[in-house]
Amino acid sequence: MNLNNKNTAIALFYILAFSLALLFHTWSANSMAVPKEDRLPVEAAIPAFEAPRILEPDQQEVTDVISREDSSVIAASQAETATEALPADNPGQAKNRSSKTELASRQQSERNRSENVTESLAPAPGNDTEPPPGSEDPPPPPEPKPEPEPGPSAADTELNPYVLDVIRTYTNGPYPYLLNTDYANYNGVTENIFYRGSLLAKAHPSGSKASHCSGITFEVFFKAMQQRNRKLGLDVYDFNGMRFDELHDFLLTWYVASGSKTTNNIEVAVEKYGLGTRISRFEEARRGDFMDISRSNWTGHTVVFLNWVRDDSGSITGLHYWSSQGSTNGIGEKTEYFDTSGRGNVLANQVYIARILPVHQYRAFR
Repeated sequence: MNLNNKNTAIALFYILAFSLALLFHTWSANSMAVPKEDRLPVEAAIPAFEAPRILEPDQQEVTDVISREDSSVIAASQAETATEALPADNPGQAKNRSSKTELASRQQSERNRSENVTESLAPAPGNDTEPPPGSEDPPPPPEPKPEPEPGPSAADTELNPYVLDVIRTYTNGPYPYLLNTDYANYNGVTENIFYRGSLLAKAHPSGSKASHCSGITFEVFFKAMQQRNRKLGLDVYDFNGMRFDELHDFLLTWYVASGSKTTNNIEVAVEKYGLGTRISRFEEARRGDFMDISRSNWTGHTVVFLNWVRDDSGSITGLHYWSSQGSTNGIGEKTEYFDTSGRGNVLANQVYIARILPVHQYRAFR
């Protein structure tokens, strides 16, 4: 072969190689394209538009879940349709597209499940601040209030009403008046008086029920004290804790037997042993108070006060009382007048008035 033939052969070889390369490129491009008739129409891939509907909250939540599930189904369906649309003569390319479609479908399902879990954990509308009724812890029970301390009994009054009750019992007389100096055998009381097991005051040995003013008023005081204690449930022989010797001293002071009346009288006795108080103003005196009076003829008298005697202007001119005196042949009521009235001889400036206080107002005396 000469040189010209050799060059001609080389040129023909390059032409043939180029033609084969061009033919191969054309065949590859045609095999990669999807035939027009095998492609999904737009209407099949995208659902028709619907106007949104307004739903209730509970319906909306269900609709959202269904919509997400429908989306997953549609995506899977589209993936299957796309897979089926691939040409049968290109199995490798169809397999690749199917793998990508399945991966996208699984990712969409995972996102839907994640959203469902998130929404199920979210608080329901309106329940994020207020707990449902009945779920709150019950309020703690209120602390019990301390019991109020019991107040004084209605029966624990001043001794006056009891004194008035006692003097009404002296109706089965006679109760004659007797004053003597036989102190060892007679102390002006109508019956023997015992205190804490010992004889405190003696009645007349004859059993006559005789009395005098100091004795009968002390007897009324003693019986009234016992009556009140009995109603209060107290020991009837407990007068502010006084011992026998103390009550005996009380009796002597009441009788004005230990000295001058200015230092020994009923006022001094009740205050000394914490049982009562003195009344300084006539207007403050009450029925049932004890009273000690003196006269201009150097005599005296112990009585239970009932009321004042007044003139037409309302001024106090005398007193009405209950006691034992000769002028009434023993126990009875009587009226006397003050020296200032011009009608009597009771010294208006020497009147001692005593009142026995309620038990809860007793004062310590030791």
